[in-house]
Formats: sequence, structure tokens, C-alpha cells
Amino acid sequence: MAIQSALASCSGFRISLTVTDNTSSMMSVKYDRSRTMARVRVHRMFLSAPPDVVRALGLWVKSPRARKGDGLLDAYIRANDHQIRRDTRAARTETRGEHFDLKAISDELNRRHFSGAVSAAITWGRMPELRRRRSIRFGSYYPREDLIRIHPFLDQAFVPAYFVRYIVFHEMLHAYLGIEESASGRQRIHTAAFKRLERAFPDYARAAAWQDNSKNLGKLLSKQNGPRMSLGGWLSGMCRKVAGVPS
Repeated sequence: MAIQSALASCSGFRISLTVTDNTSSMMSVKYDRSRTMARVRVHRMFLSAPPDVVRALGLWVKSPRARKGDGLLDAYIRANDHQIRRDTRAARTETRGEHFDLKAISDELNRRHFSGAVSAAITWGRMPELRRRRSIRFGSYYPREDLIRIHPFLDQAFVPAYFVRYIVFHEMLHAYLGIEESASGRQRIHTAAFKRLERAFPDYARAAAWQDNSKNLGKLLSKQNGPRMSLGGWLSGMCRKVAGVPS
């Protein structure tokens, strides 16, 4: 393929090229031990890329961390977003729990904090299988589906409503601000703007205090007789990667 030869010329590597229809990472590269061959995977949109974009892609293959040409590649990917195949099947949502109604919570937060701008649907996640677990992810935002999932362990009587509201707000904030992504697919989640808005949430302080109480973690995990774990392990599981991205 012409693009393969062009990438080899620009990067100085022998190129093993795979064209994908990926919906998350538009390009990736791995090198052999001798650093003479690069195994490159690119979305099919790049097959029709103009010479300047192909050159920028070759420079990225040569040195991904140098970030040369990232702006041009980002712009090309955005312009060809329509070529990324989406799963158009509607996600099934379950918003009413035993103790909390997620739709009522998200609707109220949307009106109060986002002027109704958040379009993401929300649902309780599936109950996880019985096993010893080392982390718990309270919530996740999936940008491709525009969907928020909240961990079902939070639907318990002892969990305060303000904490559930905070977790829902946290994920809605991801939906509101969007998830920044470089041309290489690296996602920037908790930006300075995100943290500033999160700290301004009225229940942020007491939600953080509840979260910091390790006894609450023990109660959450006891729902499936899970092991007690350190606070650090709990906090590390609060957010997840979507398509590689933490919520």
C-alpha cells in the first residue's frame, strides 16, 4: 500500500501495517526489539489521508512522545469522525433501584448544575459476579454510547443520598466537559477545569469525607462478602478507563 511506503519513508522504520475499523483508538504502534520494525495499526480513514497527514503520521510513528503533528492528526480524525462505525443499538437502561432513582437524581442535577445541557442516559450497572474483588468503580461514563453507569452496590439503605448524587454529578461532569483525546488515543480525563467544577459541587466535602471513611467501604463490599481492602485500593477503583479512559 502507498501509505505503508510513505510511513516507512517518513519514520525510517520498516513498517508492518494493519488497517482497522476500531472505534476507540485510531492509531497505535509497537516496535520490535531491534527498533528497526514498527507494527502500526491505523483506522481505515487514513487510507485516503492527504500527504501532509500521512507525513504527520509517519513522524508520530518515528517518535510518538514528540507529539509532532498531533494537531494535524487530531483535526483529520475529527473531520472524519463519520467514518467511525458506531453501535447504534440502544442501550437498555434501568434507573429505578430499591433505594435510589437515578433518572430523578440526574434530571435534578442537570437542571441545577448544567442548565439541561447533559444528554447522557443513565443506568444502574449489572450486579457483578461473586468473587473476591480488589476494587470498586462507583461510576463510569461511556462517551461512544453517551451513557453513564452507576455501580449497583450504591443502591443500599446505608449509602447517603448526597454521596450517590455526587457520584452521578461526577460522571455527568465527564459528559458535560467531554473527554480530551490526543491523536494517539491517549485520553485526558480529570483536567484542571474538571477538578475545579467538581470541588464547587455543594456536597463535595461531605461526600469526600464519607468516601474516606474505610468503614463505609467494608459495608459496600460486604454485599458480596468481598474482602476488606485498603483505602488506597478503594480510591483507585473509583474511576475507570473508557476505551482506555478513567471516569
